[in-house]
Amino acid sequence: MGRLLAQSLGYIYLDSGALYRAVAWQANRVGLDLDDPVALPAWLQEFQPRVTSDAQGFHLAIDGREVDQELRSPQVSRDASRVATLPPVRRWVAEHLRHLAREGGVVAEGRDMGTVVFPEAEVKIYLDASLAVRAARRDKEWQNKADSLPTPEAVMAELASRDRQDRTRAEAPLRLHPEALCLDTTDLKPEEVVQQCLARIRAALSPGQIVEYNQ
Repeated sequence: MGRLLAQSLGYIYLDSGALYRAVAWQANRVGLDLDDPVALPAWLQEFQPRVTSDAQGFHLAIDGREVDQELRSPQVSRDASRVATLPPVRRWVAEHLRHLAREGGVVAEGRDMGTVVFPEAEVKIYLDASLAVRAARRDKEWQNKADSLPTPEAVMAELASRDRQDRTRAEAPLRLHPEALCLDTTDLKPEEVVQQCLARIRAALSPGQIVEYNQ
């Protein structure tokens, strides 16, 4: 949804989850001890993946190689959920996102975008769906990206666990901003979600702030 909205508006698309996945993937490659309070911040200071955003999405290159597909595996998703609980990693991701968004015209996706990273955002949208539908969407996303896939029940359990973890973590917990549009997408088609979000955006911004493109 974030990518489609950015395309519709002519904005930059920022995917915070991709940055968490990049940290998890690279930390595993180099054998970093994520529990080391000294080594982790020092490593993050040196970790500078190349980030680009275009009409096709949000892209990361590490050591000169694009790693978009590698970051979408079930294992990296599980590892990213763990690193996302670490305060130094959350601060690192927030700093990168704010730098990328410094000139405005951005659609940013993530669980703390409207409450922590961009609390001044002019439009905040909170998308939700039933656990079963979210699990089915995740399963579809993983098709052809892994040799073995977890069962639907396992995916649902993992999503529920992540929700609990994110809502109860000490730093930047998942919560609904009072100004956010809360939209249940369980029974909505993607184009319906986009249109409802665009309606909210058009109502909030002046015409000069929106450059819409036909898809």
